[in-house]
Amino acid sequence: MVAALSSSGLFSHRGVLAGVVLLGLTGSVISFQTGRAGERQRAEAEFARRTAVRHAFAREVLGRYQDSLFGLSTLFALDTNATRAEFGRAASRVGERLGGAQTFQWVPVVAQENRAAFEATIERSFPGRPGIIEYAGNGEARRASDRPTYYPITYIEPLKGNERALGFDLRTGPTAAFLERARATRAMLVTAQVSLVQGAPGERGLVMIWPVYRRLSPDEAQAAEVFAGFLQCVFRLPGMLEVVSRGPTDTILDLLFIDGSETDPARRVLHYRPAAPGGPIATEADFVRGPNQEHPLPFGGRDWRVRYRPRAGWIESQYTWSPLLRGIGLLLLSGLMAGLVYIIGRRTQTIRREVDQRTTELAESRRQFSSLLEALPGMAFRSRYDERLSVLFVSEGARELTGWPAADFMNGTVHFRDCVHPDDLPRVREATLRALQEHAAVEVEYRIRHRSGGEKWVLSRGRGVYRVDGRLDVFEGLAIDITVQKNAEAARLALERKLIEGQKLESLGLLAGGIAHDFNNLLSTIIGNAALARMSLADSPPVEAQLGAIETASLRAAELCRQMLAYAGKLEFVIVPTDLTKLMEELQPLLENSVARQATLTVNLQRNLSAVLVDPFQLRQIVMSLVLNAADAIGYGGGEIILTTGTVHADQSMLAGCVGGATLPGGEYVFLDVRDTGCGMVPEVMANIFDPFFTTKFAGRGLGLAAVLGIVRGHKGAMRVESSPGRGSTFRLLLPAVAAAAPSAPAPIQGNEPWRKVGSVLVVDDEEMVCRMVMDTLRTFGLTPHGASDGLTAVKIFQEKADSFDLVMLDILMPGLNGEQTLERLRAVRPDVPVLLMSGYSEGDILRRMGTGQRMSFLAKPFTRSALERKLRELLS
Repeated sequence: MVAALSSSGLFSHRGVLAGVVLLGLTGSVISFQTGRAGERQRAEAEFARRTAVRHAFAREVLGRYQDSLFGLSTLFALDTNATRAEFGRAASRVGERLGGAQTFQWVPVVAQENRAAFEATIERSFPGRPGIIEYAGNGEARRASDRPTYYPITYIEPLKGNERALGFDLRTGPTAAFLERARATRAMLVTAQVSLVQGAPGERGLVMIWPVYRRLSPDEAQAAEVFAGFLQCVFRLPGMLEVVSRGPTDTILDLLFIDGSETDPARRVLHYRPAAPGGPIATEADFVRGPNQEHPLPFGGRDWRVRYRPRAGWIESQYTWSPLLRGIGLLLLSGLMAGLVYIIGRRTQTIRREVDQRTTELAESRRQFSSLLEALPGMAFRSRYDERLSVLFVSEGARELTGWPAADFMNGTVHFRDCVHPDDLPRVREATLRALQEHAAVEVEYRIRHRSGGEKWVLSRGRGVYRVDGRLDVFEGLAIDITVQKNAEAARLALERKLIEGQKLESLGLLAGGIAHDFNNLLSTIIGNAALARMSLADSPPVEAQLGAIETASLRAAELCRQMLAYAGKLEFVIVPTDLTKLMEELQPLLENSVARQATLTVNLQRNLSAVLVDPFQLRQIVMSLVLNAADAIGYGGGEIILTTGTVHADQSMLAGCVGGATLPGGEYVFLDVRDTGCGMVPEVMANIFDPFFTTKFAGRGLGLAAVLGIVRGHKGAMRVESSPGRGSTFRLLLPAVAAAAPSAPAPIQGNEPWRKVGSVLVVDDEEMVCRMVMDTLRTFGLTPHGASDGLTAVKIFQEKADSFDLVMLDILMPGLNGEQTLERLRAVRPDVPVLLMSGYSEGDILRRMGTGQRMSFLAKPFTRSALERKLRELLS
């Protein structure tokens, strides 16, 4: 029985042992297989994570390609005059950033009626080019057939090596269907694989086509878009996809780019990039034999996809000894329990570290994404397409762009439509709805109202995210601040307008100077012949009065010429001591004639006034302007204008009440009052009368009050204005008195006997009538004149008998050899000959520049006989 028990116990022990061994072995095998399967799952999960990171990078790189081409297309969407050089520089910069770029081409749309002008432009830039061309079946270039429109290649970067493509009509090219589809969809399209003409044998590429639409009007509220052409870019497919597939540092993934839109299996594979170089080229069938993942990569209307697989042996390399150790632990049971717990603890720590590492990487990715959004000159947004357009996300750039924090948009406190300018809101809605209905990207410029009350310009680019059934789910995009660009464009346009206005004023000045110069020559003839006629009819009083009227009118016309020369900048102003009363007496007849139809002119002029330092011509313009303003205030109902001169002691309080007098010192001032009995002015008008852009007249004549005040300030004077409605106005001009005496008038010629002189005079003037009049006048003095119509003739005559001439009268402005050049040649023949210079312009620095110390004088046209006599006495006595 004991034996039986022993035997039973033995069998039981062996059974238990066998059972333990069997259970341990079974548990070890199951544990090993389970552990190995878990490691494989973790390896596949790591493979999936790396695949997602790599694919996100590929989408981002392709997005940069698309954004760069969009940026290049704006060169033609915003600027209608983009040049070949500008396109070349921009395309070169884009090509440097984008891998695989081979050529960039600008392809405008050219209508049949514009073909000749377009081909003329090509001919000017590239002589010998036939214009718009197409290629025959044998590859020979020929002139393109007539058709309604053409798509000629106009700009190519780089041009070298691509000259044959210049002017090629892409309507006859392999990408014609893609061009039309891109134009119809208004979206970028990518062609299927093409063989590159300039690439290595068998090298493949693709063409990216971006349709460009241009606004017809700068007015955003009424802007319409017109199709301008295409931006076509050729890329080497391996080079481009090598950049796309490069990604973060990762050596475990094999990538296979597939074109799902391609029905030909031989053309489906775009590019294969192995994890380690040197391996055999894989096919699409190779990728589906092991662990792999396929992700969509839509690009330019093509159904691109990317298949990922781990490199051979990578899954197995992730296996550890842990399953085996756990199997051994089950066999050893209690002896290895502590070790098993230890191993499990270590594995837990490893998993925790991996979780922490992945969490850190995710946080870093979010931080980088947030930094990228904050660096944008605007904001990114994402909203659900429901009735309220609920905001899901807004970047922090919303605060700077709109003044409201991003949280206010996301919690519904403020909405996007509240920020859009009311005048632009209908246009923005229409453009957005139209683009969403067409499943196209929306791009629109509009104004937004900042929270502070200001306005900004934004360029908004967005697109819809659609469900599988085609329903719109989410609308997302960017709103970029373009206020600086808009302001710069407005400033440029304003500067252009100012330049054009300056050119017009300069042209008017040149015209006025030329007219005044020629008119002075005519007045010289009139005044001189009137004087000759008076001498011939000395005993006829009626004719004497008529000739006097002719001379008076001519002298007044000469005064008008001086005004035109001053406007043209041809008349130099001279500040001299002047008697204000005498100046008014000289100006009185002209003033009376100017206001005779509207008012009576009364003068109260004080004698023996102190002199003032002024330019008499400018002072006459001031008085004329003030008197004409007074006449306009009176109108045609009749009234009186009173001119008063005198001296007043002005202290600081009096000067402070004058315009421009706050900084002037107190003392003796000479004043001129212009008082009228007109309608007067209300305080609002008086506050603005010296504004350069303020006027109460339909059409002005004379200087504006802003110009009058500028001249007064230039003479260190001041203006005082008193006026009230219905009681007229008084303008008081204050000028500082000086001790210097005013210059006296030229002394009259003494004696009753007419002055006569025997001598020979050479008269040089290109105006025949002036030359003849001067010669006739010289004969009345007993002189013998010799005429010359130009400088060369004068030099020739002078060289033949230089010693016989007592005087040379020389016009300064002549065609061919001018007065200064003629004088130089005459001085070379006889340096001591007296010279009387004549000109329709003012004297200026003519004598200083041409006199060189010899006997010389100047006579301004037009001149009277007595003025000529004084100059002759001066030079011939």
